[in-house]
Amino acid sequence: MRAVTRGIHALVSAMLLLSLGLTGCWNYTEVDDMAIVAGVAIDKDEKTGKLLLTAEIVDTGETTDKAQAGYKMVSLSGDTMFEIVRNMISMTGKKLFWSHAKVIIFSEEAAREGLVKVIDWYSRDTETRSDVFIFVSGEKTAREVLNLNSTTESILSFELAQMMRDERYTSSAPVVEIWDFIDKLETAGINATAPVIHIHKKNSEKRERVAGTAIFVKDRMVGRLSGDETRTMLFVKNELHGGVLVVDDKRGNPAYSLEIVSNQTKLKPGMVNGRLHMQINLRTRTALDEVMTPEGFLKDESIHDIEQRASERLQADILTLIHKMQQQYSADIFGFGEKVYENQPKRWAQMKERWPEVFADLEVSVDCKVTIQSTAKTSRAIRLGD
Repeated sequence: MRAVTRGIHALVSAMLLLSLGLTGCWNYTEVDDMAIVAGVAIDKDEKTGKLLLTAEIVDTGETTDKAQAGYKMVSLSGDTMFEIVRNMISMTGKKLFWSHAKVIIFSEEAAREGLVKVIDWYSRDTETRSDVFIFVSGEKTAREVLNLNSTTESILSFELAQMMRDERYTSSAPVVEIWDFIDKLETAGINATAPVIHIHKKNSEKRERVAGTAIFVKDRMVGRLSGDETRTMLFVKNELHGGVLVVDDKRGNPAYSLEIVSNQTKLKPGMVNGRLHMQINLRTRTALDEVMTPEGFLKDESIHDIEQRASERLQADILTLIHKMQQQYSADIFGFGEKVYENQPKRWAQMKERWPEVFADLEVSVDCKVTIQSTAKTSRAIRLGD
């Protein structure tokens, strides 16, 4: 595994140097004078209350292992992002190069105070990119998550970027890049979200784990969703591309694992008895990948029975999550307002300014249909001998 990791880092280093050379604007001496930023963590300085930025910097020139790019962590506080970034030059002795930055992690404290003051600089600066992945730390600080590279001996920001590219297979967190987050802030009828990143401990080993969602009203974080609630949100938003549905047997015990093959969700706003109504229709295709009982299917248990319970469970989860968003946060993380605008622009113009109140009172109906299209390689369960 370590040989593979080193190979990846060698490739990354070569790509970084090649991309710099292809621009035609720098020579090798100038490359050596740059500090390549892989990712950053944003916290509040406990002593001063100012912004505290920690940068993970790729160091290709000071490692004894030529097959692996090194890294170093640099932290500095200040009143503004621009001030911190400029003053970091005096700490690194090099100009920070932002074009290869992959992630930005915010502490919950910083997220609850508002992110505009940070991402405004990020969106304006000519050297930064808009495809950087955003996270909110599930730990006390964002810095401690980024510091995991001291135990994994790898460039954590690059690992996180790859993890988010593969997230569609688990659907436990939204995939949010900075351009998308800004777009949600500027769009009426939908609230911004961001994935939550934790430190997962197992057998004394610490690793990063992305699961759950941070909910925003304007640019301030107001709450969280669990990994299961996040998957339900992605169902409603028609952004779910994979994952697993666990279905109980008739006795209420977890018994079947359904792999999600595809999902299609359609939202249809309308008026019912003078009130705005949202109809949600889901069609989910799955494969039966696991039967967690030695008895196999229980007596009188059929594929149709499993499909029915899966549909009912999904419908209940969706309604529960929507009611939570309405009652606790008045936060439309589903984009219902956007759908009203697309289908009924004149009606949207009348309610746009008071959408949080309208959303909180919105009537919602859900129609779910889960189908099992295959039972993998076998249609029977393993049966234990007497």
